[in-house]
Amino acid sequence: MSGSIRRSALRAVAGLSFLGLGACVGTAAPGPVNPSAPVAGYGYTCKAGIYTCKMPTQVPLGTSCSCPGLGAASYGNIHQP
Repeated sequence: MSGSIRRSALRAVAGLSFLGLGACVGTAAPGPVNPSAPVAGYGYTCKAGIYTCKMPTQVPLGTSCSCPGLGAASYGNIHQP
């Protein structure tokens, strides 16, 4: 493969990477939820590492969830907004 084609391919991959990041909101989660804490309520917000995403329906607080990220999904917990 020539250098020109490699550079074009790398630029295309980099461009697609930035498009993937456009759907993510970069607020960090405050930390994991204590599993022994009582669940009180429902929420839409999944905080998974540096990613935050919204669930389509309400789920109990503290439930495990995942947000799509670059490459592998990021796993976290449901929080109130």
